[in-house]
Amino acid sequence: MAACSCESSNLMKEPSTNPAGVAEVSPPSAASTLNETNGPVAGPDLPQLCARYKRLYAGLVFDVLEHLGHPNQALPHEIMPISPDMKLAGPAFTFKGTTSAVKDESVRFRRLNALKEMKHPCIEVRDRTTPYNVALYGELSATSAAAHGAVGALIDGGTRDSGMLISMGFPVFARYRTPVEAFGRVMTLSHQVPILMSGELSETVIVNPGDIIFGDIDGVLVVPKALALQVLLEAERIAGIEDAARVDFKRGDDPVEVFKKHRRL
Repeated sequence: MAACSCESSNLMKEPSTNPAGVAEVSPPSAASTLNETNGPVAGPDLPQLCARYKRLYAGLVFDVLEHLGHPNQALPHEIMPISPDMKLAGPAFTFKGTTSAVKDESVRFRRLNALKEMKHPCIEVRDRTTPYNVALYGELSATSAAAHGAVGALIDGGTRDSGMLISMGFPVFARYRTPVEAFGRVMTLSHQVPILMSGELSETVIVNPGDIIFGDIDGVLVVPKALALQVLLEAERIAGIEDAARVDFKRGDDPVEVFKKHRRL
């Protein structure tokens, strides 16, 4: 993939390269892309940022996060897209839940009312909630969330209605599939608060409202919102290097020399 140029001059300065080979990019201003307290800022910048993230791939985003000192942002490999071609790229809209035996219809209203606060292009993110295998998500949940601005869902648990979710083209990443109804077994406690998701290299990963969720067939990463632009710019820079290295490798050049030249493999 060729590196993408930044279309707005106020979004970045020309990156310089440190001895480790990682571009040093000035962090975005508080008003540029993400709001530090409330997540996404209205306007064209955030959709553009998300669209550019979708051109990347998980391995590249992980490498950049690790170089920047954030190696523990990967979620467990069990959380996968329900269809291989699905991708996630957008700010987190979080839900915190818990196990419950309460069968009170008013409990459902907590989540349903929260949907009205969503803004495009957010990702609905639900924490582990319960150790029991129930479907925390389904087709009607996705339909309602999509109508209020969600462009995907990340579930640290189960989903159902998978065929319908795939047909509607709504990206869902989940641990497993099950037909078991969640009502009367779990409940929503709050939304748009920091939550803990299971981790790949650490026991948990904190997801704050507005953190960028990136996911593809290789897994899911949480990009802290304060680093969202810096990670994107560095990933695009490295993608351009990889494009050049790919040409050399494909041509049959000495692989050792190609690696020495581009430092990517």
